[in-house]
Amino acid sequence: MILRILLTGTTLLLLTLVASVGAAAGSESKSVSFTGLENVRAYAAAAQVGGRSYAVDGGRLYAGVDGAWEPLSAPRGVIVNAVAVDRVDSNTVFIGAANRPSVFVSRNGGEGWVEFILDSESISGVTAVAFDAFHRLLYVGTVSDGVFRLRDTGAGRGQGLVASGQLLLEEPVEEIAVDSTGAGLAFVRTLEKLYRAEAYGLRWVRVDSLPGAPTAVAVADASPPRVYAGTAGGGVLVSKDGAAWRPVNHGLDGVGDGKLIVSDLAVDPARPEVLYAATGVSDLGELQGLSGKVAVSTDGGDRWESLAELENAQVAELLPVAGRNGLVYALTTASRTPVALGVEPPLEKHLAGGVHERGLKSPGLLTWVLAGHASAALFILVVGEIRAGARRRVGTAYSMRAAQAS
Repeated sequence: MILRILLTGTTLLLLTLVASVGAAAGSESKSVSFTGLENVRAYAAAAQVGGRSYAVDGGRLYAGVDGAWEPLSAPRGVIVNAVAVDRVDSNTVFIGAANRPSVFVSRNGGEGWVEFILDSESISGVTAVAFDAFHRLLYVGTVSDGVFRLRDTGAGRGQGLVASGQLLLEEPVEEIAVDSTGAGLAFVRTLEKLYRAEAYGLRWVRVDSLPGAPTAVAVADASPPRVYAGTAGGGVLVSKDGAAWRPVNHGLDGVGDGKLIVSDLAVDPARPEVLYAATGVSDLGELQGLSGKVAVSTDGGDRWESLAELENAQVAELLPVAGRNGLVYALTTASRTPVALGVEPPLEKHLAGGVHERGLKSPGLLTWVLAGHASAALFILVVGEIRAGARRRVGTAYSMRAAQAS
């Protein structure tokens, strides 16, 4: 009996230990910090504090919550190149393929995908996607086919993405920015031109009123919404509709000398009054020097304050964190690994247990559950063996009395 108890108990404890180690190892292999990503090509920030954000790193899709990132399973054979998230439901995500003219939608956080093949005669891929959550419109930029306008009719049989317009362009689409307030703002930027949408994307007009070539565009979901444009030589400008613009450069270096170039703009999606700008000195419309500066505005661009300066590289793209005033990540011309600027990131050194929004979030909890079950099973086994031994002793004594009586 004693040997049986020891063997069974040892087996249960070993199973618990193996499960614990496996759970911990699985967590370590999946979760990485933001700066653990190495080749970020696209980013879609969550609209709410603590919501789910998405990033494209090396052709793979990642989901992140509060600084901890885990890979998602993209459609087989697809190299992901662009990503957009629904501001109303962060589990609805759209991705664009680099190796074929297709976009995909997932309504369960990346667990399953539905493909929409663009009506294209070329084999060019998708360069940018942006989603108007109010009007349920998805704008898809491509290498050689311009911009496609798709309506999202929702989930269910016979529903999904429906083609509803196209803007033909002769150069690749670099960036798309839209609002989700109902105003219907939508802007498309190429290397040399900026276009604004009319009639909710059914018509497009080229923006000719900027003081320099457009280098960045961003939309703030404020009330009323605003659109910001970065330029080569004219700094940052703001507009309510994209038709009339005014400069907002107070506090930015190089204002007035005609050489201020903005390499990127980013708006905090949870706080639309917080704006980030990456700037540098320009000569003939090109960035010069070995350092890049990043400034922050907390009043919609009226006043700017210096946030950080990078050495040996210019800032190529800014990645804001929803609701974290003063915290932004930067991709540079020298590296696509995110660099944290401003406020100390909360989970760079101490990662949480992944990004799952449902179920067990910590492998430690799983370990304690398994250990509890193992202990309960061992206790039941010991009690059972004790009772069985008692019954055997009683039975033996009764047999001896009966033999003596006979």
